[in-house]
Amino acid sequence: MQDRRALSLKAHQSESYLPIGGKLPPQSLGVDTNPCPNSPVFRTGSEPTLSPAVVRRVSSDARVGEALRGSDSQLCPKPPPKPCKAPLLKAPSSPSTWLNSEANYCELNPALAAGSDRAPGPPVCAQDSYVELLTAKQNGPQGARNSGTSYSILDDDGGAGPWGPLPAPGHKGQEDQGTFVMPLLETASSFKPNDFASKLLPPENKPLEMAMLKRAKELFTTQDPRVIAQYVLSVDCKVVRILDVSEEMRKSMGVSSGLELITLPYGHQLRLDIIERHNTMAIGIAVDILGCTGTLEDRAATLNRIVQVAVELKDSMGDLYSFSAIMKALEMPQIRRLEKTWTALRHQYTQTAILYEKQLKPFSKILHEGRESTCTPPNNVSVPLLMPLVTLMEREAVAFEGTDMWEKNDESCEIMLNHLTTARLMAEAADGYRRNAERVLAGFQPDEEMSEIFKTEFQMRLLWGSKGAQVNQTERYEKFNQILTALSRKLEPPPLKQPELS
Repeated sequence: MQDRRALSLKAHQSESYLPIGGKLPPQSLGVDTNPCPNSPVFRTGSEPTLSPAVVRRVSSDARVGEALRGSDSQLCPKPPPKPCKAPLLKAPSSPSTWLNSEANYCELNPALAAGSDRAPGPPVCAQDSYVELLTAKQNGPQGARNSGTSYSILDDDGGAGPWGPLPAPGHKGQEDQGTFVMPLLETASSFKPNDFASKLLPPENKPLEMAMLKRAKELFTTQDPRVIAQYVLSVDCKVVRILDVSEEMRKSMGVSSGLELITLPYGHQLRLDIIERHNTMAIGIAVDILGCTGTLEDRAATLNRIVQVAVELKDSMGDLYSFSAIMKALEMPQIRRLEKTWTALRHQYTQTAILYEKQLKPFSKILHEGRESTCTPPNNVSVPLLMPLVTLMEREAVAFEGTDMWEKNDESCEIMLNHLTTARLMAEAADGYRRNAERVLAGFQPDEEMSEIFKTEFQMRLLWGSKGAQVNQTERYEKFNQILTALSRKLEPPPLKQPELS
């Protein structure tokens, strides 16, 4: 009686062949690709599963020792359980995900999968699933369907589905032609030292030629610090692409200003150029001080003029980018160790020394902590502080050596967040910086020779020569750091260690 009752119960049981709360066979657990949580109630229906291979395995294991029911017409196996509808609403992230996944859409329609790669060849999917699909199509649209659910998503309707072929470009796209140009990914630096047409340098020159250094120093010392700051600002605005940005350049950038471009992923090359100019300018200023092989008073006078230019860049020009380059040079260990030079500055140019210690150094510290908005009105800035942002975006890995001073602070994470927030505001206020630069440089008529010594290509040729300017940045900086150390020790030799008395 118990066997008859069990057979009778089985004949009226649900098509899932599994009791309520039943579980899949153990061998199918390792290949389950259904992203939905297991439900204690298994439903039957007509919606296709994304992995027929799994269903075939489950159904074949479930039919062991079981006879087909009359409701199946003895023609085809039971329909698979309904999957979660969420995967149908979310497309895979990339084609590689489709190819590496066992449950992919090419099992539903191999023609679509083959077309997605745009390359001839068989679709990457299970062969059994492909054969079953072809068999189902040969039997007719209703051959293997036991319910009224629409299967049009599986049929080749010539692109009627949501992923059907896009309309050919040329109808609606022609109307928008000329209004948008795909931004160009720059791969070459805008600085080309060997192609630089110079009036001061010969076609080929050696590093640190004395004649060129003297000529550049003469031009630098004969000008007023405010005029020098104007020359520096005019070149900075062109390098950062704040001024003199043509319409063609705007289309190639996709934005109207370099201040926006450096915050975008494809602004990689502009960020490298900004770093190049900043480091080259700092090294050039250090050479200007350490190259004074004359008297101590000469070095103090050179140091005084450099500090005055930094003051003009900060107060009159609003060029915080070049101001930070000068402060970086003055904070180099090869410059800071010149105790006699700094002492002579305090004695001969006391006011300049006070400005440097009491105003410039604290202001530079505030800048690099991301608090410039608290001490600098936005309408007084022409070129904002750029180095913290471009340094963060171009750093390939976390490095604990060679980091900036603000990164060694206990509040470095908060400072980094301040710099990123400032960068967002900087991109939004790009037009304001442009107007400020135009106002400051209104009526400025630069001299060609004087303007040349502040260009990055001239400085690269002067410091590294025509051949060395093409060498890798890291290698150039490391070698020149050794040169600066040697020059500094030559000017003021380190004190000799006294022998210890036994």
